[in-house]
Amino acid sequence: MAELSQFSIVTYERRPGQWRAAITPNRQSGGFILGKTTSSFVTPDDFASEPEAKSAAERMIRKL
Repeated sequence: MAELSQFSIVTYERRPGQWRAAITPNRQSGGFILGKTTSSFVTPDDFASEPEAKSAAERMIRKL
């Protein structure tokens, strides 16, 4: 089970009333490799509100 503190969650409104959340692992500063892509994922469904999208993202993280 992953810790919520290891991830950053950003919610966004795709269309009026359709919210999703993007989840990105937190990286420690330093040691970056040029050209390396940051991996992230997005909640698969739209939600009616921002808090619902964030809650769904938190549930996804806990399942990792």
